[in-house]
Amino acid sequence: MKGSSRSFPRALFAPLMILAAACLIVWTAWPVTAYAASSREETTAASASVDAMIRHLDGGDLASAKQDFAAVKKWWTSSKSGAKQRSLDLALEIDGQIASLSLALLTEDAAQAATVASNLRFSVKNLADGAFADNDGKSQMTLSAYILKLRGAGDLAQRGQWDEAQDEVKLLQRQWLSVEGDVVSQSQRVYDATERDLVLLDGYLNDAGKRDQAAAVVDRMVEALAPLADARYSWWDAALIPIREGLEALLVVGALLMYAKRADSAPAKRWVVGGSAAGIVASVGSGIAVALLLSSSAFGHNGLLINGWTGVGASLLLLYVSYWLHRNSDVQRWNAFLASKSSRALSGGRMISLGLLAFFAIVREGLETVVFLIGMTGKMPAAQLVLGIAVGFGVLAAVALAIVKAGSRLPVRPVFLVSSLIVFYLCFKFMGSGIHSLQMAGLLPATVQEGLPDLAVLSLYPSWYSTLPQLLFAVAGALAAILSYAAGRRRRAIS
Repeated sequence: MKGSSRSFPRALFAPLMILAAACLIVWTAWPVTAYAASSREETTAASASVDAMIRHLDGGDLASAKQDFAAVKKWWTSSKSGAKQRSLDLALEIDGQIASLSLALLTEDAAQAATVASNLRFSVKNLADGAFADNDGKSQMTLSAYILKLRGAGDLAQRGQWDEAQDEVKLLQRQWLSVEGDVVSQSQRVYDATERDLVLLDGYLNDAGKRDQAAAVVDRMVEALAPLADARYSWWDAALIPIREGLEALLVVGALLMYAKRADSAPAKRWVVGGSAAGIVASVGSGIAVALLLSSSAFGHNGLLINGWTGVGASLLLLYVSYWLHRNSDVQRWNAFLASKSSRALSGGRMISLGLLAFFAIVREGLETVVFLIGMTGKMPAAQLVLGIAVGFGVLAAVALAIVKAGSRLPVRPVFLVSSLIVFYLCFKFMGSGIHSLQMAGLLPATVQEGLPDLAVLSLYPSWYSTLPQLLFAVAGALAAILSYAAGRRRRAIS
């Protein structure tokens, strides 16, 4: 009775904390006024001047680059006030980039000038396209506008303007954050396929032998996204976001709590709860920063990097946890483990790894959940949004409670075997999606290899960068299972 009363608050801790924090963020991010539009034509012309400046910098022509920069500064002097009325965050971002670029050109540091100019091009294009959060927190990049830009990239590819098409696709990758919430709230399948195709597009355009396949990928993406462009939201759409995004993290934390409970290690439980709490704080803090301090476009690249690195880190830790659970599913070995005073065996580095794994799992899924929910503010009545969030996290709380209670009452072997398979599946998936996010962020090359498996729902992508580590994981998992089975048979034969 004592154990069940203590497991209840731990099981509900993460879902209820995120629920309260998400409601707070929705309240702070809710838009209250409309924005005033500025001249798109002038901004588009300024974007062309930035492009020309980058070409001249790449060609070593500093004098021409300075002339292009003078045109950009003239545009910004006349447009700054209107830009601030639309988005103070984005205006300050551009202001800082222009100041840095002015200094780099003054000192004739061509390399630094090229780097800053590349960032400025992204910011100016976001201003022209409306890919930012306005001063009321409302995103101005609609899914319909995103689809039009996607069609434009396809037109460039069909005309053989490969460099321009690739630049547009890289921009679309970074602007994806502005519209991905509209997609995932309606169709997980389309969301997964679009994230896959954004990397495929980049890979095809980067490979001279495969560029002719790019237009077909664009057509496929437009066909999938178009039905979602004008859809209306309900409370159930809001509920599905935490359910979809949070279930995997919940399975990880549930397995860790079950592991600590079976070992009867109070310190291990505290590390898991502490890691989960830190992950929630980091997710909510980042969400508030996006809602109040940053434009979504400015956050986009860093969000991909966070998702990528936490996915890879969590995957490596999950591989060890999966092995440990499978190894100790043998009753004799588990009893020997308990006899060694598990609270001491779970000291030091092992308990720290449990806390880190809980942290990574929560951050990886929690950050996306918070950003998606922020993206839905203003697109449905506030009462429906809060109701949806409450239902979604209520479902997660029920699942958490069921996992902890079932893990406490069922026999060791089936619980540990099933848990090891679930954890290994998440390890396999996190690695694939983590590498894929790093490719979208531009940290790893976007490559496409024909013949490799392509199943986004399992994070299988046709790139050796993601497939090779997953293949190594599969081989390692199979060898571990075979060796564990053989060792178990030997122990039973001896006894």
